[in-house]
Amino acid sequence: MRPSSVAAITDRPSVRPRITGRILALAAVVCAALNLRLVVTSLSPLLTTVGGELGFTTAVVSVLGTLPLVAFAVFGLVTPLIMRRLGAESTAVLSMLLTGLGQLLRAFSPGTGTLLLLTSVALAGAALGNVVIPPLIKQYFPDRLAALSTVQMVAIHVGALFPPLVAIPLAEAAGWRFALGCWSVVALAAAVLWAVQRGRPRPVAATAPPAGGPALARPIWRVGMAWRMALLFGMVTWNVFVLFTWLPTLVTEAGHTPAMAGSMVSLMVGTSLLFGLVAPTVTLRAANTFPIVALGLTGYAVGYPGIALTPQWTPLWVIALGLGTSLFVVTMTMINARSTTPQGAAALSGFVQGAGSGVALGGPLLFGLVSELTGGWTASYVLVAGGSLAVAFVVAHIERTPWSIEAAAAGRRP
Repeated sequence: MRPSSVAAITDRPSVRPRITGRILALAAVVCAALNLRLVVTSLSPLLTTVGGELGFTTAVVSVLGTLPLVAFAVFGLVTPLIMRRLGAESTAVLSMLLTGLGQLLRAFSPGTGTLLLLTSVALAGAALGNVVIPPLIKQYFPDRLAALSTVQMVAIHVGALFPPLVAIPLAEAAGWRFALGCWSVVALAAAVLWAVQRGRPRPVAATAPPAGGPALARPIWRVGMAWRMALLFGMVTWNVFVLFTWLPTLVTEAGHTPAMAGSMVSLMVGTSLLFGLVAPTVTLRAANTFPIVALGLTGYAVGYPGIALTPQWTPLWVIALGLGTSLFVVTMTMINARSTTPQGAAALSGFVQGAGSGVALGGPLLFGLVSELTGGWTASYVLVAGGSLAVAFVVAHIERTPWSIEAAAAGRRP
């Protein structure tokens, strides 16, 4: 099997599931994907306003930046078990209900503790969705993986882009509680769509096994490829959430307005979206994924020192950082590109996102902590951001040749 054969197998239209039911599945995938970053980016531009009313400090901001990674780590590992018990579609319904109710109720938080608790509930739902959507795509659209991976990533980026862009104007017009809670409608709509889809016959071949069943010759945690992909995902996620958490603060401290800070988050996400439009297709077809990852790491390597040294050109450096954050699209696409069955995709999705998010836990927390200890951001840029980029560079070079998790578990090298 040649290196690029995994992509060729998984994206070849040799299996043509019936069209019936796939339109609803497509709508459900898009609506769910819109929520997967919205929980985070709808809050980060409002942290100064919310903190002023509820009375929390920089330490709480660091905790809020770490919560998504805790949720993704925990639920990344347990979601495959939940899928085996409930089924993929029911897990998607549960995911969106938790996300929607958590977002709605946290808008009424009377204090910091309640805000943290309800944000955790919403993030638990988003974490479930992160894991369950890739195998659902493989289940319903095995002949359209590149196209549906692109659709999923566009939806994730759109869901991350608009909330920070309008958060401050919404808060000024109707209060921060409305600006925070209004997005729950999107998640609740996704829950309804998946509930309807759950009651329909699956539009895949009758021989296709359920996404949650066993498929690997060895447990996923005993496969070296899974650990390397988890580490790469972790380093990418490390930087994504450092920026989601701290970019508004960095931009504000550079002398810009809070509205400008929110728009910079949207600019970063929008730039990532543009690169993400082509990333799934390129990743699925690549015989060597290292140049793709190296390009994204270069964006980080340019953007971080740019903001630190010449903040007057912040938009330019944020565009470079957007190139870096598009690596999240690449690593998520690898989950489907490096699996040949829905079960393999479910196992790899859960392990990579769970273990990888566990690795990334220290990113936002260390970035803020090192800044407080040193009285500036230089050490955070060099140690926290720079160190993670070096690790990602090495791992991406080692795991540069695509092959399937099923083959890796069976000990068959490409």
